[in-house]
Amino acid sequence: MRRLTAWTLGIAFIGGLLGPDAIGAVFTALAAFVLAFALRRPPWRWGLLCVAAWASGTVVGALLTILGHGRTSVSPSQAGAGVTVLAAYASAFAGSWLNWIASRLIREQ
Repeated sequence: MRRLTAWTLGIAFIGGLLGPDAIGAVFTALAAFVLAFALRRPPWRWGLLCVAAWASGTVVGALLTILGHGRTSVSPSQAGAGVTVLAAYASAFAGSWLNWIASRLIREQ
């Protein structure tokens, strides 16, 4: 289980490195969905962890941009950041919901 958590949070981190574009939101949402579907915890926990990993990837990407281009400020798109956060939380809730349904179906058999 720890490997799964590490890999999926790594995927969310890479999503942060890619920036607040659609690809970053897809990577973060995928990580939150896999965590919430595979592991039993409240869905807000997985969304929060994935958003934290995405944010740290965004910070590292901004630092690389500052060091690489000599800029003193980086202004990420706020709309892209909001989409990423929303995608992570929605994916975590969808994954938890599917996990709950799967566990109910297994119990009935």
